[in-house]
Amino acid sequence: MKRALALLCFLVVACDTRPPAPPRAAVPERSVEVIRREGNHLVGQASPYLEQHAHNPVDWYPWGSEALDRARREHRLLFVSVGYATCHWCHVMEKETFEDDDTARLLNARFIAIKIDREERPDLDALFIDEVTRLGQGAGWPLNLVLTPDLEPVLGGTYFPRVSSGGRPGLADVLRQVDQAFRDDGPGLARKGKDLLAQITAESTATSPGGGDIRGDLLAVAMANLEHARDPVEGGFGTGQKFPNSPLLLAELRWAARTPADAGARAHLALTLDRLRRGGIHDPLAGTFHRYATDRAWRVPHFEKTLYDNAQLAALYLEASRTLGDPLLEKVGRGTLDDLIAAWQRPDGGLIVGFDADDPVGEGAYYTFTPAELTQALGAADARLVGALFGVTAAGERALGGRSVLHRRDEALVAKELQVSPQALEEAWGRAQPRLLAVRAQRPPPAADDKELAGWNGLALMALADAARTLGDPRYLAAAQRVGHFLVDRCWDEASRTMRRGLRRGAPLGEGFLDDYALAGLGLLRLHAADGDLAWLGHAAAIAGAMVERFHDDGRDTFFQAPLPPGPRAPGSASDGALPLRRPDIDDGVLPSGGSAAALLSIEIGALAGDQPRSERGVRALRAVASRLRESPFSSGFFLVALDHATGDAREVVIAGDPADPRTRALVAELAATSDARVLAVILPAAGAPEAILRAYPALAGKVALHDRPTAFVCRFGACEAPTGDPTVLRRTLAMGR
Repeated sequence: MKRALALLCFLVVACDTRPPAPPRAAVPERSVEVIRREGNHLVGQASPYLEQHAHNPVDWYPWGSEALDRARREHRLLFVSVGYATCHWCHVMEKETFEDDDTARLLNARFIAIKIDREERPDLDALFIDEVTRLGQGAGWPLNLVLTPDLEPVLGGTYFPRVSSGGRPGLADVLRQVDQAFRDDGPGLARKGKDLLAQITAESTATSPGGGDIRGDLLAVAMANLEHARDPVEGGFGTGQKFPNSPLLLAELRWAARTPADAGARAHLALTLDRLRRGGIHDPLAGTFHRYATDRAWRVPHFEKTLYDNAQLAALYLEASRTLGDPLLEKVGRGTLDDLIAAWQRPDGGLIVGFDADDPVGEGAYYTFTPAELTQALGAADARLVGALFGVTAAGERALGGRSVLHRRDEALVAKELQVSPQALEEAWGRAQPRLLAVRAQRPPPAADDKELAGWNGLALMALADAARTLGDPRYLAAAQRVGHFLVDRCWDEASRTMRRGLRRGAPLGEGFLDDYALAGLGLLRLHAADGDLAWLGHAAAIAGAMVERFHDDGRDTFFQAPLPPGPRAPGSASDGALPLRRPDIDDGVLPSGGSAAALLSIEIGALAGDQPRSERGVRALRAVASRLRESPFSSGFFLVALDHATGDAREVVIAGDPADPRTRALVAELAATSDARVLAVILPAAGAPEAILRAYPALAGKVALHDRPTAFVCRFGACEAPTGDPTVLRRTLAMGR
């Protein structure tokens, strides 16, 4: 969250001095007392963030035709506020500003107020972030904008206090100014907003014929440019507050595996993973990670937890344990998945999006400890050892009222300080962990955001399925299958070929976006590789096909974030709440963009199906952003992962055989043992794929158990090695690609 105020108003007199259109019949206003008691237009919304604001005295609307039509009909400015349920500063602004009756009266009388859950409408969030950034300001959440009735931005900012103080203008003062400017000269106020929208539209619709070259040295140049952002002391990127940028770290891991000579990438990755697991950003009791650290050394976290972080970090640690040969990393990955299954997965199979940063008692109270609390829970002897190992001191953290964040110190150093063995420290921690978990379970927990988003569950499915395949743990397979059924049975509508954004307590959250299709498709491919169920393979192909139909623009070689609207729209003409502007989804932040995930899914499905045009569609999407990958690798992490697959020694391995046959299991075990993430797996019955699967994956034709023996086929886009039933030969063949 950008705490500094980001504010810019276009309160200038323009050449166009036509009077604003007169307002038409207004909806009768309700008093703030009535709105607080009866609720506003957010009552009944599925989003927990909107639900949190349903009884503010502000007469909030959800984004949609009712609010937009009313703004145009009454010629009122729109006040749009974007946030999410686990956002700390969103809660601060709600309590301080949106619960204030005077501020609410001003908003209700002069504006149409709209609340948006950024996780429910990522398309709106991305556009508004872009608008505020182009206004010359930083952006974060809560994100607040004023728009004209035709959706031109005229003001943008993040956190606004209730009243002006300390150089920060209060929301009421700002709103009065912009409202007066709109009354004096509405067209003039809108002119720069129109220009800004035109600029965004031009950039979003620009073509990139031919794109750039993705072969050559593009990946090497991107990784070299990334070196400048590495922190060589504490790991991660940058030297301020630290986010675990999992897509970027995964790209670095794949590069280290591909290029053993680059010792710097390997060392930085190992350092980062070690600092992350030791830092306060890692919750050693539950096993999951907080969203980011407020300091360079990962010590004091922002206590929010999100599914997308933990799903990706679990997968990263498990893959890194194989690539780097460190079993301790596997333990961290397992711990993260174990908590996701225990505390995040719901009866319908979906995993919720996260847990709040705010604490009912005080910031971090749920997660932190004092020496006295350790002594009471563990006894003096173990409290001494565990307190020293995890940095629990009498002084604690000043910002947390003297309480200490558990962060794991160097075991050898602590053992020397206390004159005990490292084994004694580990034994004390083994006794302490369940006891401290029991203590913590008695505390008021942070609130959960219990939305279940399709795309984020796709990330969780990728992690769980890969863990099930490589570790052979049936718990992970069962959890992955539950996620798969959630995506296919609850989110995917086969008849209409549409993916929902997700569910909350069984209620749908609207139509999905590009990332929901792409990440779900990638997850289902990996689930098939884990359990051999061909139904997952079929669903992945159907979802990938629908993704292309709804989100791909052939003329621009680009995947767009929002689905194609049913008919042509002019900017500002959407009355149903859909965005009139479709934008490419190409910004990899702390989670993959829909565009990078769609490129990889297209390449993988194309390779498995032997469908060159489909695979080439993903390659062209990479070419379209080639200059971005070269110049801005920091915001292109998952695109670099897709680029590694497209330009590396990717292979498809098909094993045909009776799953109960030990010889089949031996071949599958060799496939699971490979550390090459570019190997795609298909498991078929001895007689080969049924007709329905062959229609989607024609390259599987003829791949059957030969001579009554389970058989493995290793191919590179249709060109296959000699088939083998010998696990040793398969192992040698797979090793040749490293």
